[in-house]
Amino acid sequence: MKQGLVFLGLTLGGLALNVNAQQCDLTITGTVPEGISLDKLVVSTYNKELPVTSRDYSLCASKQDLEVVGRHSPNNTIYLMDKSGAIPRGIYTAEVFVQSKAITLGPASSLTKQACNLRCGYYASQRVLHSDKLQQLASQYQQLPATDGKAIGAFVSQHKTELAQLYYGDMQPKSMAPVDTGDLWVDPYSGAGLYFDSPDNLLNSTFRDTVGTKAREARKQDKAVAEVMKQHKASLQGLMKGFDSWQERVEAVDRVSGELKATQDPAAAQVAQLLEDAIKTAEETLNNYLTNDNKTPVATLAQADKAFDLLLADWTIAAYTHTKDKQAFSALFSEHFKQQLPIRDRELDKALSRLIDLPQHLGKMSLNDGYQHIQVEFNHALPASNTRYEFKDALHSVSFVYEKGAWRLDSVSQLPISHYNQG
Repeated sequence: MKQGLVFLGLTLGGLALNVNAQQCDLTITGTVPEGISLDKLVVSTYNKELPVTSRDYSLCASKQDLEVVGRHSPNNTIYLMDKSGAIPRGIYTAEVFVQSKAITLGPASSLTKQACNLRCGYYASQRVLHSDKLQQLASQYQQLPATDGKAIGAFVSQHKTELAQLYYGDMQPKSMAPVDTGDLWVDPYSGAGLYFDSPDNLLNSTFRDTVGTKAREARKQDKAVAEVMKQHKASLQGLMKGFDSWQERVEAVDRVSGELKATQDPAAAQVAQLLEDAIKTAEETLNNYLTNDNKTPVATLAQADKAFDLLLADWTIAAYTHTKDKQAFSALFSEHFKQQLPIRDRELDKALSRLIDLPQHLGKMSLNDGYQHIQVEFNHALPASNTRYEFKDALHSVSFVYEKGAWRLDSVSQLPISHYNQG
């Protein structure tokens, strides 16, 4: 009996350990500097304070503790915080990203935050953190007494320019061509599907416009045709109303066309042919919209030999600036992608919206700054290709294909913004 209880206890203990392990979304390590008491020392996250009880520490934080939004730049910071005095004092700090799995809180992370100055995503932050210059400055910073706030402030101020230069490093990102964006705005949360023509709307509007135009011309040219249209007015008007689906409209046209042909009247046959031609015109119009033959609306995307970071910058700017031109906007997507139209998947719509908004988001409302920040963030993210790029991490995925003379978006997905609410 006792053995059974012991086994049960071990099993439950193992389950508890597994649950705790699952909550370790971010490992936070560090060394408490000399002169800082361990009394009331914590690592402060967005939602929780984790006690620090040893000079060398390692702590686990869940994504619920961190509440980092699913965006390219973070919404919070973690701190090594001394709360032993009347006023809490920050010792070290670091930015947290969706992709972050382990962070060492110390001089390097604190200086990286200074260098990034809210410009960095995860990859730019890592590049700055591991740069030789940052590590040299961090070594100097570490020699300062952790309790001497004035000395630390003076050090950061003294090296402010050097820190700022670390963001770009040796990179010289390209600037975008000037564009008028006065009437442009993209909702970063949803609505990208509205920038496409709906296949059903395109089919039905083309059919109605074609029948309307051709019928007026035919009535003027042939009185017999006008008389047939008058006799079959109710049936013809019925074809112009709304239908639940394109297939229902096609079937209705087939019925009316059959009735007209059955009269064996040449004028009636002409009207029937007009209706059938309108169906073909509508379907050809949709097919042309969904294919990419001879469509390269943006010259920068026609260059096959293009690095991923510049492609992402060029594509997002092109998408942002062509949202009011549905034909040009459609040509930015692969034929495979357009088979999903209309976009009914809300998460796909949100992911596409946030991708299109990327330059605006990273540029803090300046498209050119965002264009450059994309190049900095994703520099050397993927090996060079002239056929296909596929990028995927814990935050999002995006793929581009070089199809019929231009780079086009083939797929996109992104973590829900409040992913920490998903458990």
